[in-house]
Amino acid sequence: MSIKQFRYYTDNMAYVIHGTSDAIVIDGGAVSEILSYLDKKSLTLKYIFNTHNHGDHTSGNNKLLQETGASFVSVKKLIDEKTVHIENIKIKIIPTPGHTDDSICFYVNDCLITGDTLFNGTVGNCFSHDEASFVNSLKTILTLPDHTIIYAGHDYVLPAMRFAKKHALNDKAVDSFLKTYDSNHVCSKLGQEKKHNIFLISNSPKIKALLQSIEYDENDEAQRFRALKEIEIWD
Repeated sequence: MSIKQFRYYTDNMAYVIHGTSDAIVIDGGAVSEILSYLDKKSLTLKYIFNTHNHGDHTSGNNKLLQETGASFVSVKKLIDEKTVHIENIKIKIIPTPGHTDDSICFYVNDCLITGDTLFNGTVGNCFSHDEASFVNSLKTILTLPDHTIIYAGHDYVLPAMRFAKKHALNDKAVDSFLKTYDSNHVCSKLGQEKKHNIFLISNSPKIKALLQSIEYDENDEAQRFRALKEIEIWD
């Protein structure tokens, strides 16, 4: 099993998951690059998936369908199916509502494609206005092993880490992560995220101190999430 990452627009990420002959695409906005890769590897594109239905993630769907004859599978159907297969590769669908009501993640061979739910260093905006569901979705992700590789829908690493450094939030973890950062292959391990991602350590004393100027119920995780989003202003 291989996962190939493609950057498109400025910071969006598309993915091809494949075996020896068959492939799927997730959030395939990098159409030309994906088609070239499929041709180079002699791969047949079987399915096109999305992590959620925002236009910057679905923009490549129609062109890829026209060029390859692949089948599109909706988020709703993926949630109903719970798992999908290509060759001998099993991909688990994990519903993660919060960024949008229909957000999902794809879990395959210790890798998690997270869309706009969990980024490398931060999390997505809560366009569903359901912070409680977003918090529960993050908790679901946190049950996965620490060695799980996080492949996100955008590369926001540098601004997220600048924010963390500015507020002295675990400098050692931030510096360690930045040493491994590669803009051509953006990923992190879940164990790293537990150390430097402010939304995964929101119950820590440093985060609570950071929020002291905001009125919220610190025992309410949804309110704390909302408060963190209010102060997460990137330079």
